[in-house]
Amino acid sequence: MSSENKMNRLALNQNILGKTMIMGQGFDEGKEETPTITSLGLPVYLNGTHKLPDYGELDKSNALLIGFMTHPSAMPGMPDCSGEIRYEFWMTESEYLIVIRLKLEESAYNETTAAAEILSIVKRNSIPESLPDTADNQIKIIQEMLNPHFKNLFSAYDSMEKLKDWTFNEDALSYLINDFFELVNKS
Repeated sequence: MSSENKMNRLALNQNILGKTMIMGQGFDEGKEETPTITSLGLPVYLNGTHKLPDYGELDKSNALLIGFMTHPSAMPGMPDCSGEIRYEFWMTESEYLIVIRLKLEESAYNETTAAAEILSIVKRNSIPESLPDTADNQIKIIQEMLNPHFKNLFSAYDSMEKLKDWTFNEDALSYLINDFFELVNKS
């Protein structure tokens, strides 16, 4: 792995997923074994918080792009380095997964390959009856899988308007982030 790829991996794990790096051991993985139960009753395992359960083989033909955004300080420093974060929804026979990818700005770390991690997992057999596991409900399931991550990532913000330095595309991700802030401001 090149040093550029290591910087992407470091930024993704420390600054986006909130993990602590332990010298000589790697990143401190989540230890909580009980998943977070969302507002719709969906049990979500979040990377960095929970011990991620085993999951089935990933097949690119079962992946959907959720969207992209640019984080203005994906790698804090002097100066900060921005990075593009990509979110993908993956399906196996037994799970739903969100994969997150981070690629730091090329001018800071030359040409790089994005680092990727599993962001969250939902076991399909644990989806509550009130939220049927159907294609029509996938956007709700994706929202529920992203909200715990958004709560951590956007903890310093109370609205999408405050994310002035961030860049969003007109895609499902910007819609989901806006819905997250609407939900937060209702409570």
